[in-house]
Amino acid sequence: MSAITFTDRELKRAWRELSAIATPIANTARKNPHRLLLFYAVECGLKAVLLKRQSRTQFSRDDIEKTGHDLRKILKILNAGSSLSLPSSLKLSPMAMPNGANHPRNGDISILHQAWRYGGTCTEPTDQDCEHQLQKVLEWINGELK
Repeated sequence: MSAITFTDRELKRAWRELSAIATPIANTARKNPHRLLLFYAVECGLKAVLLKRQSRTQFSRDDIEKTGHDLRKILKILNAGSSLSLPSSLKLSPMAMPNGANHPRNGDISILHQAWRYGGTCTEPTDQDCEHQLQKVLEWINGELK
């Protein structure tokens, strides 16, 4: 995996900016682009919290290779608690094949950003369930990074 080192300041700035634009305009539901930005806001925020707790200023290539996009893994490293748990597995709506069969699309939380980036729909848990849990994590990050 190709990875670039980022500083705690860069991660915090990304967390703040992504959080701000991940929120849809007044009283409209989030769509996949908002959810994708929410996912990345949480990822950047969790990585910034990890650096803060470890009194470090750089999230290195080694860190990225260890965590990737696995938010559950980062939450576990941070001992964030079970109230912030994210689903261990995801099911997306199956893809219809030319022969009429349905191809299942399942994975863990690290595929969530792909689902939302490419326009997929999570069915178990639902997009809204995933969004709700990510929002809870984002609120927790807010308290950690004040």
